[in-house]
Amino acid sequence: MLKTLTWTFVLGLFLCSSIFAMQDDPLPASSMVTADSEPFSDPAKAITVTADDSHFRIRLASNPTTGYRWYLKPWSTPWLKVISQSSTPGDDNRPGSSGSETWEFELSPSAFNASFLLPIEFISLRSWDLKDLASAKSTVFYVSTEAKDESQ
Repeated sequence: MLKTLTWTFVLGLFLCSSIFAMQDDPLPASSMVTADSEPFSDPAKAITVTADDSHFRIRLASNPTTGYRWYLKPWSTPWLKVISQSSTPGDDNRPGSSGSETWEFELSPSAFNASFLLPIEFISLRSWDLKDLASAKSTVFYVSTEAKDESQ
């Protein structure tokens, strides 16, 4: 009983700190999308991933010809694994034209032992501007999991 209460408290602290980290842009409760509508590009909608299909992709607008690219901020969740990252140039393929980056992820089976809300944060910057991380553009996507129903 004490162990359960301790884990509940720790999970509560984690969720509260994640909510405060969202600053002034809270996630609307009705903004959930499922993995079948991927690749995801709207961070205002949580990505719902199921144990039946634990892969998902996130697409970000990108402009690598200007030196800016997306970097994945480290996280402490052992259930999330990066499968791949790829860049797609813009339609006109000229320097300065916009394109996109697609990141593919997979959740391990342990991510479905309970319901979780996992943040994935990306930072856009030029590699030579690493000393100025405070001014870098940041985007956070949230992945929602549901506990597996073991009774089936």
